[in-house]
Amino acid sequence: MSPCGTNADDLWTDEEQAHWLAFDQLSGPGLGVQRVKLLYDRMLTLTAAWTASRDQLRSLGIINLDVIDAFIEKRKAIDPAALLEQVRKQNVQAYPLYHPLYPMRLREIHDPPIILYINGRLTPDDMLYAVGVVGTRRPSSYGQKFSKEISKNLAMAGATVVSGMAVGVDSLAHWGAIEGGGKTVAVLGCGPDVCYPSSNRPLFKALTSGEHGAVVSEFFPGTKPEPWRFPARNRIISGLSKGLAVIEAGETSGSLITAKLAFEQNREVFALPGRVDNPMSRGTNKLIGSHTAHVLTSHEDILNELRWASAPSGGGQVPMMVELYGKEKDVFELISSEPVHFDHLIERSGLQTGELSATLTMLELAGMVERLPGDWYSRQTTSYMGK
Repeated sequence: MSPCGTNADDLWTDEEQAHWLAFDQLSGPGLGVQRVKLLYDRMLTLTAAWTASRDQLRSLGIINLDVIDAFIEKRKAIDPAALLEQVRKQNVQAYPLYHPLYPMRLREIHDPPIILYINGRLTPDDMLYAVGVVGTRRPSSYGQKFSKEISKNLAMAGATVVSGMAVGVDSLAHWGAIEGGGKTVAVLGCGPDVCYPSSNRPLFKALTSGEHGAVVSEFFPGTKPEPWRFPARNRIISGLSKGLAVIEAGETSGSLITAKLAFEQNREVFALPGRVDNPMSRGTNKLIGSHTAHVLTSHEDILNELRWASAPSGGGQVPMMVELYGKEKDVFELISSEPVHFDHLIERSGLQTGELSATLTMLELAGMVERLPGDWYSRQTTSYMGK
């Protein structure tokens, strides 16, 4: 069922998707995402909202008359069906805000895109364990190394790496994830069919092929890159992600905007510490010093803070990520790479013997905990790729 109680099969017809596209063309002052959400809630479909009369719209009490009159005038020049046809000609998927394939985490931010345009292959499962990796366009050799290494290891652990396809840290993060055999998502400040910068055409092709992930955008196909679009897209990078890693960033870097947005969206922020005399580390060191970000030394810092654990791959396959809840999470946090005895876990966890045994068995089966002789337990070292 949709949020309004409408059957999803009835709601996501070509006609309804076309009218979402039409409203996206009109979004802006007076008719942004919050008003569109209200129209949808009140009228059950945007098809009904698009064809509503002036009096019907006025009776809703959510849009002032000036905006209503401007909307009625502007909609005369828009053909919803033609918009849908144009999107499909570009082999782009357009997912409206309440579509079941619209990323759930992104939907929850304050100002989500009305439509998320996707070029490539992106499933809800791909976005369960997503980490943003951003940084300067001019990384040092230190930044280059860690951009690729952290992203590769995250991908090998089963996470999807999200970045902005800019030169520098972004591109290295995408390629690192691809080398790790995982998925990566590039959020563009232009249409999803436009490669920018043009020097990243090999990366663009690798993503839009669908094999390694996708490029996504809130902008309609064909939209050219403009400076104002890039800060706007930063909220999507953080919005798609559970955590955000900032590799290197100067004091005025756009990556710090993304970090601020991530913090406001209740995402965990991580920053790679650097030399105090490196201008590209001033931003990340400041994030750490202000306690906005966790210190980032490896991908395991991210996995541990997000309470994710990667199951052993077996046969060279990319492992599944496991997010822990309840007793499993509590017990796992009491165990480290150093062996800890069952009796100590009983004392620290407060669980009964049977409960703790069952919990440890579940963690063992998931490949996250290893049982050692004498009732000692440690985290499964093969659970973390790169150790």
